[in-house]
Amino acid sequence: MFPSPARNTFRYTFSWCIAMALVFVPLLLWAAYDFYQSHRVDPVLAFFTGAFGLLFAYAWLWTKTRVTLHEEGIAYKSPFSEKDLRWDEITETRYGQQPINAGAHFGLLGYLIAAMARSNNKTIRTLELFGPYKIVLNSNIRDVEEVVRLVLAAVNPRLRKDAERILSSGGTVSFGKISLSPAGVVWKSKEPIPYVALVKCKIDGSMLRVKAEGKWLDNIAIAAKKVPNIFILLDLIDEKRSTAAGKTALAMAGSSANQYL
Repeated sequence: MFPSPARNTFRYTFSWCIAMALVFVPLLLWAAYDFYQSHRVDPVLAFFTGAFGLLFAYAWLWTKTRVTLHEEGIAYKSPFSEKDLRWDEITETRYGQQPINAGAHFGLLGYLIAAMARSNNKTIRTLELFGPYKIVLNSNIRDVEEVVRLVLAAVNPRLRKDAERILSSGGTVSFGKISLSPAGVVWKSKEPIPYVALVKCKIDGSMLRVKAEGKWLDNIAIAAKKVPNIFILLDLIDEKRSTAAGKTALAMAGSSANQYL
């Protein structure tokens, strides 16, 4: 536990709890009515009622989960575990997003879940934090966009400075299968794509897409969640592109995150 009081507290939503209740309660009423009429327990109906009852109880238990942000770091407490990570212990973040059409997949129930989730543009978001422990933040947390912004603001400036120092000394910074060198963006072991040649570098849906001038297809297309510290990567590329084009580079670390949250 951190000695300082929590600056921000984020709780889990009741989305899945309510979703399970929408199935469990009608089944329970049906089972009660059937027993009242027949004076016997239907094994099939009892099985499904019990199964969804357990799912409802499990979903209710998870609503007790809390994420708190402190001066020193982030604390995650669920019914099954408790983890603390100091800001300076976090060595990597992995962000993922998946746009969904809940209504198309789950009908009215899907629309209710999407509405209760309070997720902008009906997008499922996750942020994984790596250090001595791993903490996963996802769209089950209320105001997940806000907690992701706050966490990135606390972590990314330090990680970005480290990356800038390596680039300034002529080194190469790795972001998984993507690397940044003084010459450009490197995909796996291919030749660098010059920064000035880039016409697209953004998160599109669930994918990170990078495209160079004169290319019909993307030079790089990879799931965003597979790219470590993706917003630092985007910030550095934007800075290098601006510098190569003779424009003023963005000074605020983590600014690219504001486009997606």
